Parts: sequence; C-alpha cells; structure tokens
Amino acid sequence: MNGPIFEALKRTLKAKGLTYRMLADRMGVSEPTVKRIFHERNCKLDRLVEICTAAEVELENVLGAMNRGPGPANHVAPEIERKLASRPALLFVFIMLSEKFTPEGIMRSQGLSEASMFLYLRDLEELGLVALGRGLSARLLVETPIQWNFEGPLRPLFEATNKNFIGWAINHLQREATFVSFSRRMRPETAEMVRREAEELAERAKLLAHHDQHTTPEDALIGYKWTFAFGATPFPAIMPVGPHPRDAGASDRPAAAAKGRRPLPA
Repeated sequence: MNGPIFEALKRTLKAKGLTYRMLADRMGVSEPTVKRIFHERNCKLDRLVEICTAAEVELENVLGAMNRGPGPANHVAPEIERKLASRPALLFVFIMLSEKFTPEGIMRSQGLSEASMFLYLRDLEELGLVALGRGLSARLLVETPIQWNFEGPLRPLFEATNKNFIGWAINHLQREATFVSFSRRMRPETAEMVRREAEELAERAKLLAHHDQHTTPEDALIGYKWTFAFGATPFPAIMPVGPHPRDAGASDRPAAAAKGRRPLPA
C-alpha cells in the first residue's frame, strides 16, 4: 500500500484521538508492530482492513479521504470583506457554502426560495467568490478553510453572531446545546495549559468535521457551532460594580483621588 493511504489513516486516527498503543490494543498486537506498519507504509489488504475495523472507519472512506487533508487557512481580500460587511445575509450564505452546505441545504435551513438562492449566488459570483454552474450549482473560488480578519469590518457581525449563539445555547440547554461558563482563579501557567488543550480539541473537531464532509452524504450532515472564549476575566467590563446607591460621596471620590487626596468615608 502506498503513502497517501497511510497519511489518510493518520489523519483519521488523529481525528478520533486514537494513539498507536490504543490501536494496537484493539487489534491484539504490539505497539511496535503498529508503528512498523505505519513507518513502512506497507501491509497486506487484510491487515489494512483490520486497522480500519479497529479504528471504526470504513476502508472506502479512508480511500476517499486520501490527499484531502485540511490545508492552511486562506484569506478573503479586505475590499471583499468590506462589501460583505454591508450585506450580512450574503456573508452568511457564503460562510455556509464554505462549510460545505449545498445551495439546496441552505434553502432548506433558511426557508429560502429558489429565486432568492439564485440571486445570492449571483451576487457572490459578482464578488469573485463563486462560479455559477447549471441551476443552483456553484463552485467556491476561495480555498477553505477561510480565516477571517476579526479586527476588520466584519467584527461587529461576528460579535453579534456569537452573542446570538450564546443566547440561543443558554435557552436550549439539555436539549440541543451545551453551555459552560465559570470563573476560577489559577496560576498563569495553568491557564496556558488549559488554553493549549482547548485549542488542540478545537483542531481535532475541525479534522473530524473535515473527514465527515468528505465521507458522508450532505443530507446526513448537521451544522454545529463551537464558540470558545478564555482569558483573564475583565471583571470591570463584564461584571461592573458601581458605587453603592447610598454612597453619597461616590461622585466626588474620583476627583479627589486624581488630586492625590484621600477621600473621606461616607
């Protein structure tokens, strides 16, 4: 067997969080045996099928995923981002297309007519983002994944979208969404470790999604969103505590402090 098959297998193992040791345990062989197979990139067909069975993936899916690993993120030109910022609906259609939604899938999820879908696709074609085919078919002209400029003109839309999603998740707990929020004091080193682990989990989720998109029919896929924020808590910004209502001298204290005087207690 050649290299591309084993590269696809490696991506599958990474996506599923499987180590060579775990794979070896499932196969009933030693870890060095599994490492040798992957190092030599060569084995009999029955052994390859055994590896796929242990990894809980179909061989045909692995073959279909060859040379389809996610590449580096690409960017959209700033002038295009500015035009999309002025038309949120057009941006959202393009984002769904970049997430492998078909035009028909977008129509179903958004309740759009064929006319509306076609007009959105035509507008995206005018921006050089897609190429129209027959009917409602469209081919992306921007390689995915796309890395948007979160400090650019689209920032207000991304902020609003994520706030809307968080609000939706809180209202759909235990049914359709999971929401976790807490504040804890910890060492900066511990926080850095948590951040790295979260980023690694996000990369694994992206790889799993990439694999699914290339091995699963479109109508069997469901769009999921992950919004993650982690950092030193800006308490004054998100949990402001103003002066007590009965603190009569509160308004005078900032001025007194600025002049170096110690304000008297109220």
